[in-house]
Amino acid sequence: MIRIAIVDDDARYRSEVEGYIARYGKETGEEFEVTCFESGMDFITEYKPTNDIVFLDIEMPLIDGMSTARKLRLVDKEICIVFITKMSKYAIEGYEVNAVDFVVKPIKYFNFADKLKKAIGIARRKDEKELLIKSDDNYFRVLVSKIKYVEKEKNYLIYHTENGEIRERGTMERLQSELEGAGFSMCNSGCLVNLRAISQVTPNCVIADGKSLPLSRRKIKEFKADMLKYLRGSMK
Repeated sequence: MIRIAIVDDDARYRSEVEGYIARYGKETGEEFEVTCFESGMDFITEYKPTNDIVFLDIEMPLIDGMSTARKLRLVDKEICIVFITKMSKYAIEGYEVNAVDFVVKPIKYFNFADKLKKAIGIARRKDEKELLIKSDDNYFRVLVSKIKYVEKEKNYLIYHTENGEIRERGTMERLQSELEGAGFSMCNSGCLVNLRAISQVTPNCVIADGKSLPLSRRKIKEFKADMLKYLRGSMK
């Protein structure tokens, strides 16, 4: 679930942006929670850092978008700011508050969708969990999304990642605990698979990253339940 705030004193633009976000959600399957604000003051007063993205109009009365963004950065360093403006010259000032991008009015859907996609990607990278893996005397920082599956081999865990294999001495129980809620499931007693990497599930195996991994009878019920949760969005 991506949480988005829209801050614009013009109701027409608030409605238009909200409609574009809904359209993008239907086209991509993304789920959004959208909150609208009529002014920067309404948005920033008693603000809590719960939003992932804000579409922030620059030209507003009382407190403009740039001033709102400066106040926002004092309480939320991570939120992705996308400015909405009638004049692209304001984009330069956006670097001051680490803005992701800007949208120029009148807003065209396909341009807006590109900006939204970019902001979603950045927001997810900021929140994404990573593991510190020790292999011999080397340490590797690996984003969990880059791990396709992990196999147990005697006293070692073999991480199959987008950048190759990493071997680490460890237990599957410890790894399961570290990756709880991160979209992984056991397809057999010796293999933990990233549900994002799965392209096919058969009665006897799981295809992940082009590799056929055995799906054991003991794990099939739990694995299918995890897969269903992931598809419904209740697992990341």
